[in-house]
Amino acid sequence: MIDGIPLPARDGPFEAGFWRALERGELAHQNCADCGVWHFPPRWRCHCGQPLAYRAVSGNARLWSWTVIHPPVLPAFAPFAPYPVAIAELAEAPGLRMVGPLVQTAGDPINHVDPSRLTIGMPLQACIVELAEGTPWPAWKI
Repeated sequence: MIDGIPLPARDGPFEAGFWRALERGELAHQNCADCGVWHFPPRWRCHCGQPLAYRAVSGNARLWSWTVIHPPVLPAFAPFAPYPVAIAELAEAPGLRMVGPLVQTAGDPINHVDPSRLTIGMPLQACIVELAEGTPWPAWKI
């Protein structure tokens, strides 16, 4: 957990399914039953005009890109800097990507992974961590 972290809004009209899934310990994204396209971040409708529904995803991903965050950072993150952050591309669809911390196990601090171990394309697996009290978020296990 990161004390004092600024938290994302959870009360938007399209995000409820995402947050409910995280609270159950799973990862879900919007999917169009008509054209099959996956979407993240949440939106009102698919680009084809049809409604979207949340469906669970496998959590299997690959490292699409990453960076190392250095100071200056927000005060809540200062004790962890420098730390790596991943862009994970989920197995369900090319282009379905999420940003999140890298860990070896779900309880690791966000600065635990050595960036020299990272290679583009390496497999990742989503795990749900408590980013702040009562706020689950996906992290990526290497």
